[in-house]
Amino acid sequence: MTDDARPSLQERLRPLCAVLGGIGAVLSILAAFVAVEAFSMGGVFYTLEYHAGGWAGAVAFLMALVTIGGALVVRRSPALGSTLMYIGGCGGFLACGGIWLIPGTITLVAANLALWAITDPFKDGPAGART
Repeated sequence: MTDDARPSLQERLRPLCAVLGGIGAVLSILAAFVAVEAFSMGGVFYTLEYHAGGWAGAVAFLMALVTIGGALVVRRSPALGSTLMYIGGCGGFLACGGIWLIPGTITLVAANLALWAITDPFKDGPAGART
């Protein structure tokens, strides 16, 4: 088998990023359901008021949807998927605090791996270079 027939590292990482991002997204949805019902989780948005289903629940669902979007597009565009998963993982942790620790960690690992899955834009030389 020649080296040309083997898929590159970037091509092999994309499905792994999608699976890890999907696991993080499912756990994010579950954490968002808990965020709607919890009274205080220590997130940034709980410094304003303490009641169930407030801003933290809405932001948690928004961040879970952003994470799902990142997991869906990471195979086609690793850069966009990584960006969306970073926003979802970090934003959910800021909104909910500790309950987002496991989903956020898995999502951020997938986002970091997605950065490695980006193909090299300078593989054929710098942009605009004439050969």
